[in-house]
Amino acid sequence: MATRPLAFGVRLHDKGRGRSIRVLQDRRDPRRYRVEESRDGGKTRQREHSSLSGALHDLASSWRKRLH
Repeated sequence: MATRPLAFGVRLHDKGRGRSIRVLQDRRDPRRYRVEESRDGGKTRQREHSSLSGALHDLASSWRKRLH
C-alpha cells in the first residue's frame, strides 16, 4: 500500500500566552506523526503517534487544556 506524505500542516498559536502546538510528519518514517508543544521561554515537548488521527486527537486535547 502506498503512503502519501502529509499534505497540510497544523499549527495553533496563542499569542497572548506565547504557546503553539504543531503536528508534523516524521521525516524518517512517513507513517508516524509528531506533536510539538512549545511555550515562550520553556522547553519544547514532543509526543510521537503512529497515526494521524491519534496526533490530531492529541493536538485537540492539548489545545483544550490551555483553557483551564
